[in-house]
Amino acid sequence: MALKVLVLMSGGVDSSVAAAILREQGCNVAGLTFNLLGYGIVSKDIDDAKEVTSRLGIKHTVSDLSSYFHKTIVKYFLDEYKFGRTPNPCVFCNKIIKVKMGLQLADEMGFDYIATGHYARILRDEEGLHLMKAKWQEKSQEYYLALVESSDLERLMLPLGEFSKDEVRRIARKMGFNISTKEESQEICFVKKDYREFLKSNGFNEMSGKIKDSSGNVLGNHPGYYFYTVGQRRGLGVATGRKLYVKEIRPKENEIIVADIRDLYGYRFFVERPNFFEDVGEEFNATVRVRYRGDETEAFVKREGEVYKVELKERLFAITPGQIAVFYNGDKVLGGGVISDFSS
Repeated sequence: MALKVLVLMSGGVDSSVAAAILREQGCNVAGLTFNLLGYGIVSKDIDDAKEVTSRLGIKHTVSDLSSYFHKTIVKYFLDEYKFGRTPNPCVFCNKIIKVKMGLQLADEMGFDYIATGHYARILRDEEGLHLMKAKWQEKSQEYYLALVESSDLERLMLPLGEFSKDEVRRIARKMGFNISTKEESQEICFVKKDYREFLKSNGFNEMSGKIKDSSGNVLGNHPGYYFYTVGQRRGLGVATGRKLYVKEIRPKENEIIVADIRDLYGYRFFVERPNFFEDVGEEFNATVRVRYRGDETEAFVKREGEVYKVELKERLFAITPGQIAVFYNGDKVLGGGVISDFSS
């Protein structure tokens, strides 16, 4: 009996080709598009998904999740900035909206699996399920799936894990998809270009505070701590004759602490809300990445209560609270978590 797969379709080339590949493999495929109008998705995206499913001859459903998306992802995004942290909404959107809600709707519609257009792989062997980097590692997106619950991997399919972007576009052209040359979004879908404007539109008013150095000397003023991120250099408005970077954000005091670049390299940090796909025990060695396009570096990781302490072999620049740390063993994703604190 053919596998019944519900493909989460954004109207872009990747998810469209994912649906086409699964259909060619003999799966019973349907498309599902989340209506998030006002949060990055536009009516043209929904129309594009409908055009692809029509060409493939498969059913297409639109589900309005705008309210739930706001209560979960947008609220999380705003709350993190209130706490002086820098959020990564795409990781939580994949976990909560795409996979968790996708599976819930798949159950309601009678489907066995969901599929997405992420460039990553799920390896099934005698030891179980493993989240893996894509074969084409320049585009590999396993980082964004690191917080998906391990049990949900069992019903997730990633058809693009063996392909490059050029190959995917060639398939789209061969299938006659009008979206074969469609640009992909490079920004947070609901924020557009400037997250500060998004914060202002959601009640983050200017609130003057002090910019200080690590010794407590006042160097200038800022319009609100939540308009800054760790590692930021531009827009500080501080004239000292040397390049300074945001090292720390203190929301209770409404203060920004700046320092020389050498003071922003950290060798230790802590991870909260851990999510592991592999049995790592109480301590383990791994490589770790603290941002999507960041380099991996060797680390020793040890559990300390509800968090994990990460000791780096080499210092990393601007380890940012609120961002996601992902642990690897080669191409295999061990797991990940939210960076809560770091030491320079």
